[in-house]
Amino acid sequence: MASEVKAEEDTNLTTFNERTLELEEIGPDTFLSVDLWQPRGNRGVFGGQVVGQALSAAGKTVDSPFRCNSLHCYFLAAGKNSDQIAYEVRRIRQGKSYCTRLVVAKQNGRVIFIATVSFQRCEASTLRHQYVMPKVPAPETLISREEYLRRQGQRINNAEIDEAKIAEYGALPVESRIVPQKSDGLPVNAIWMRAKGDMSGLGHMHHQSMLAYASDFALIGTSTRPYQKKDGYDMEMLVSLDHTIWFHEPFRADEWLLYVMESPRAAGGRALATGRIYSRDGVLVASTAQEGVLRGKGPTAQTLQFASSVTHTPAKL
Repeated sequence: MASEVKAEEDTNLTTFNERTLELEEIGPDTFLSVDLWQPRGNRGVFGGQVVGQALSAAGKTVDSPFRCNSLHCYFLAAGKNSDQIAYEVRRIRQGKSYCTRLVVAKQNGRVIFIATVSFQRCEASTLRHQYVMPKVPAPETLISREEYLRRQGQRINNAEIDEAKIAEYGALPVESRIVPQKSDGLPVNAIWMRAKGDMSGLGHMHHQSMLAYASDFALIGTSTRPYQKKDGYDMEMLVSLDHTIWFHEPFRADEWLLYVMESPRAAGGRALATGRIYSRDGVLVASTAQEGVLRGKGPTAQTLQFASSVTHTPAKL
């Protein structure tokens, strides 16, 4: 009986997972969003969902031997969840080893997002290297993001807990575990994440699109960490400008992935963040980069400086 209930839960979660990226074909190489999420307090829909849907739209125009190797996106204007987004795919190049697609996302006729997506026919290579995955606690030993937010609210001056925000995170198609850091004040972050439900029956394109969706969580937010616990700093604006993903190896989006993030620079009202995504067995499966608008006030114009290499040292919550 318990196994039947679990199977039904997985089916429901997988359906919800698919709906997050679901698109309706309305014309040649043109697709319409079905579901859009606008987080509470945000000026627009979640950028990761637009990235994931754009990748999904591009993937519908290529043959199965090709897999996405990279995508480069620009957020041009905030999208609203009150209107559907139309994704127009243009077939820029179709080669034997690589092909390229341009995705233009429009809402009410206005261009709000563009992405260049590259696909590669899989090939073997004897030239291989990667950064080693940092040693962090296993996801099963860590509390959920929702519980982390609840405890954080209790710690900070007995702050009132935002249960609506916690419930909103709990309803997402991706679950995560925050890796606590001893390095408070450094521009580094790490989380475990995985899609909810069973995605074993879905193709590689859906796994890539779901990871594209999840890769937008916490990335540019890493740039604010040096200022979160410093007196005199007031964050006023944090908005994504672009988003880039490089896919290196196949993976399962519904299995735990470690997302390691760093922000090497903030200046001129902009911040840069980079990320590395590892499978649980230590394979670097994807890399990310994102720039965003970072505006705020601080006590001085002095540049905070950190070591160029940061070790992610886990700390007890």
